[in-house]
Amino acid sequence: MKTIKSVDLGSFAAYGAIVAALWTFIFGLFYWILGWIFGASSWWIDMNLGNWTLFTLYTLGLVFLRALFAAVGGAIAGAVVAWVYNAVARMMGGLKINLQ
Repeated sequence: MKTIKSVDLGSFAAYGAIVAALWTFIFGLFYWILGWIFGASSWWIDMNLGNWTLFTLYTLGLVFLRALFAAVGGAIAGAVVAWVYNAVARMMGGLKINLQ
């Protein structure tokens, strides 16, 4: 039996930031492409498919910005999870796992 008595706060924060930014970017890019393709059929948006307008480039930039904001939130969440784990592990002696 091995015991995990503490985890590194920095690695949990980095992991949370990367995961949050990656998933936000993937979903944002997916919805950006859908909006770019089907936005031409919207009667309230005057755009054409394949036309790289300011609206198209602006919304693509917002996908990157949103991923950056999500990375900050993910880093904070990862740090909080590591901090809580370390606090509970100090009280209980850690997490015992069986490695084979």
